[in-house]
Amino acid sequence: MDAFDVEAVVLGARRILVESCAQYMQDLAALTGALAHIGAPTRVRAMVDRPHGHELLWAADLIAYAYTADGQLRRAIDPLITAARVP
Repeated sequence: MDAFDVEAVVLGARRILVESCAQYMQDLAALTGALAHIGAPTRVRAMVDRPHGHELLWAADLIAYAYTADGQLRRAIDPLITAARVP
């Protein structure tokens, strides 16, 4: 999670929202720890939400499903995808 968080901040993220299942506190600690490590906790709002709790995460789930399904579904969402390498 650390590399992704750092890359998101570098790309200009001001809010990071992740979905958590049973490890809410661990996810939040990892997220805020990574942001603190790069000095970003005051300019980036970090939140961990319950599964299916936020509709913006539903869109990400649908896109991820279509991307991995390949074929017609992948072609339909291809314009929405931008690839970035995260170390």
